[in-house]
Amino acid sequence: MNYDKHLYMVLYPSNFLIASQLSPEELGKHYLTGSKQNYDSGMIFAEIDNSYRHDYLDIEWGLDQLVPHDDGTPKATKFIAAYRVLEHIDLDSIKKLYLSSAAGHILPIESEEFVKPEKTSRFKIFAGITPLRMMSVSTLDFEEYGQHMINERKHKGAPVLFYAQLEFNSRQFRIEYDENPLIPSPIPGIHPAILRSKIDEIKAKPEKTTKGLKIEANVHRFPPQLFRHGFMFFSAEKSLYFPMPSRDEIEDNFFNYFRSM
Repeated sequence: MNYDKHLYMVLYPSNFLIASQLSPEELGKHYLTGSKQNYDSGMIFAEIDNSYRHDYLDIEWGLDQLVPHDDGTPKATKFIAAYRVLEHIDLDSIKKLYLSSAAGHILPIESEEFVKPEKTSRFKIFAGITPLRMMSVSTLDFEEYGQHMINERKHKGAPVLFYAQLEFNSRQFRIEYDENPLIPSPIPGIHPAILRSKIDEIKAKPEKTTKGLKIEANVHRFPPQLFRHGFMFFSAEKSLYFPMPSRDEIEDNFFNYFRSM
């Protein structure tokens, strides 16, 4: 039986490039419910145009290895690279982004032009996904944060980033925190007192636009609703924005994923 050949870049929980005869829907289930090496939480991956080539990546070899098993079942995965993958992928070759729930259901996301919202929280929270996985609070917008990290690459940045902006209303957080310092944190894994103190540090030194919150984002702990503002790929040459669909849109069009949110 002939199967289509796919090229996938897994972005979370690790960053690697694989060739596969599985569709995106099948790949989500393979790693999360059907693999001997299954992962027990969500996954983020992107489909790459399988005509893409780079001297660092042995893509032709990987695609050539996609031969069905003797029983006729498709070849699920063939690893091509597991080190420095993102920085060797041209962002123009990324076709679509996929979120996979712990149950193996996927949510496809199309890229859109990033338009800075007219009204936004002064302080925003960003979670690095790959290759950097730190969390930061910042006064910068989605693209400005990526530019900041590219400029800081010598010390704490990287040549290419994939990161998310999380849902966060800094004004509402401060009102609730001042009324009750024991409130649950709006961001899993970040103590509200730490979040408050980092915001205060930026207020005290306006020239400091960004402060680190945590060295490990632990993205698997975030409910999908927390990614409301979406995901961004950013390099010195290009940015690529994938907005998180609204809850209503997910329920209407991707109900299986919605049920597992």
